[in-house]
Amino acid sequence: MPHSAVTLESQLIVRSGIAQEPIPAMTLPSSAVARRTPDIARVGRRGVARWRTLIALALAAVVGFPATAAIGATDAPAASSSLSVAVAPGGNGVITAPVFSVTFSVSNSGDAPAPGGPVSIALTRTALATSADVSAWLSSNTRAETEVANTTVTTVAARGTSTAAAAVDLAAVGAASLAPGAYPLSAAFSSAQGDLVAHTVIVVPDAAASTGGVGVVVPITAPPTTTGLLTVDDLKTLTASDGALRTQLNAVTGTSAILAVDPAIPAAIRVLGTAAPASAQQWLADLLALPNTRFALQFGDADLATSVAAGAGAPVSVPSLDSYMSARNFPSTPAASGAAPTSSISDSGSATPTGAATPTPSGRTLPTLAELLDIGTARANVFWPATGSATAALVTALSTANSDGAQPVTLIASSAVSAGSGGHADAAGAGLLVYDDGASAALRSASLASDSVRQGASIAAASAYASFATRAAGANSPLLVVIDRASGRSATGLRTAIAAASTLSGRSAVDLDALLAAPAAAVTVTGGSAPDDGRVSAVQGLLDDESRLSSFATMLADPTVLTAPERAGILQLLGNVWLGAPDQFATAVSDHHDATTKTLDAVAIVPPSDITLLASSAPLTFSVRNDLPWPVTLTLNASPNDPRLIIQKSTAVSARAEQSTRVQVPVQARVGSGESTLELQLRSSTGAAIGPDVRVAVTVRAEWESIGIVLMSVLIGAMLVFGVIRTVRRLRRRSRARAETHEDPNAAPRGEEDADG
Repeated sequence: MPHSAVTLESQLIVRSGIAQEPIPAMTLPSSAVARRTPDIARVGRRGVARWRTLIALALAAVVGFPATAAIGATDAPAASSSLSVAVAPGGNGVITAPVFSVTFSVSNSGDAPAPGGPVSIALTRTALATSADVSAWLSSNTRAETEVANTTVTTVAARGTSTAAAAVDLAAVGAASLAPGAYPLSAAFSSAQGDLVAHTVIVVPDAAASTGGVGVVVPITAPPTTTGLLTVDDLKTLTASDGALRTQLNAVTGTSAILAVDPAIPAAIRVLGTAAPASAQQWLADLLALPNTRFALQFGDADLATSVAAGAGAPVSVPSLDSYMSARNFPSTPAASGAAPTSSISDSGSATPTGAATPTPSGRTLPTLAELLDIGTARANVFWPATGSATAALVTALSTANSDGAQPVTLIASSAVSAGSGGHADAAGAGLLVYDDGASAALRSASLASDSVRQGASIAAASAYASFATRAAGANSPLLVVIDRASGRSATGLRTAIAAASTLSGRSAVDLDALLAAPAAAVTVTGGSAPDDGRVSAVQGLLDDESRLSSFATMLADPTVLTAPERAGILQLLGNVWLGAPDQFATAVSDHHDATTKTLDAVAIVPPSDITLLASSAPLTFSVRNDLPWPVTLTLNASPNDPRLIIQKSTAVSARAEQSTRVQVPVQARVGSGESTLELQLRSSTGAAIGPDVRVAVTVRAEWESIGIVLMSVLIGAMLVFGVIRTVRRLRRRSRARAETHEDPNAAPRGEEDADG
């Protein structure tokens, strides 16, 4: 199944200020009533006037607001409307002056133009108390308390968007001295559908700026696929100038993002050797050249929680990828002369490729598995379960994975641990990297936003969540956010989200080593959800099929030609990208099961017809079918159901590729007549059953052998006697003829008339 066969819908974890219905009256959560001591210095009227003039001039030329603002969008009722609205304050939602800009947009998904109208922008001067209050506000249906600005939206074209901007002067509304915190902001649009309200927040920063850094984790993953590795066509498409993989790489280039790379992507390129598309080879070279710190995801970005729940163990990897390589694509290299790659681990846990190269009959050397999976200098044993799936049991299971010497570390959402953490944490000896899930979800929304206003709204929400994370963990503790896995985002959208994440709460970006070097806070894992039972059951079925195929493959000289692609395909189906497409996942699993079943049926005994044995001993001939592209070595076991037949119990079979092979099995009958049944079984060298058992009925008629011999003897004797008699008679005729010729020389010889007489 090609990677393009599945389109995943982006699913937002945190509300981005989107409301689905006209706005009824509603009050703010009671926890949002706390007030702060005024900290912002008052600004004189002249200063305020200058700010208002400058911003008004700037906004006059605005067509689309830059992608740096806050969350706030609302959709009208789906049944009767086609309009949706969004609002975003400038400066990523962080207010550093009494006058700031706000941009409002109305999008029309209908086929007819929609009239414009007035927009009222309002602010609540009571700060939100917690990050939960931020989420509650962004998903609420109420307006902020105090109107602070007005603007007008022009007619909205069909399938178009109309944007308007306004300047908010806090001093003019008596709010110039807002204390540090996050404050609700709304924008209401009067339309024919009624009042549509968008929500966002503004953040007044603390004068004591954060001194800790912020780590930003960005995944480098491919769209879903059902094959073990991306195909040549997949790679051509994905690494083209507008391809998904090239888009991701362009977005992270020049940033300080921590890369989480699916090692199946470089492996798919490397197994092709010189046959890899030029764009894919360039993509891989560009990835390896990036200075960003990084870690490897599971092969295919496999879902760790589901694999553990299904009994596969964690982490699961591929045993080999040799079956994907062709020696002709790998010219001779110095490694072929005996130089084998070495392995080393840095103090930070970074690992380099290991293993011995695989020689080929042509003298060329194939890359090792470690070389195929290499993503550059990377920190080993870093695990990133799907968001919300990291439970205490999973963290414990992952903490024992220590194959490369580095201490295992698991990324986990802040809502799943007992207390606020500044990134690095420890849970009863299990290493954790705790990311703020509120800010992370908002940044993911920003990376997927369809326009700059919605993107700015998401970034403002991320700023608000980050301010609470800083307050909980402390200004000096590092902060960690992730821009979670998603498909369909642009390089610009992702890059803007990374840039905003790298400056959250006034912080500067730090790398993975810096996060792990910070003191680890003691926490307890209290959250996380067990994987879906249906998904676990499906994966258990895949693993059962793999176990059957592993036994089946023992008849091959190299079992990995079957087992390695099977494992790779299962890991791709375990990919986290399928979590958003359960129906497509179910179809893909069913197709994979059917393909495995077909492979398991590729070698079998051809069911024979019933056999009649007319002799006391004779070889019986059977056929073994091999539809695989490789030869197989088997044993044909035969056993009768009674002692009247003596048969050779085991017969070696060497079945050539893609053909049927005839096998003769000696048999001897102990009775002259009778009915018996033979049970035929194919076994591999390890005793594994290959194909179904076959029963064949054998009818013994050995008495016909004696009768036949007597009849043949009589017939042969009769023929001999007849031949002797005929020869004697012919000799006599000839003697008589000669005698008559001597008596009468003039007489004509006797002819044919008495030849038989």
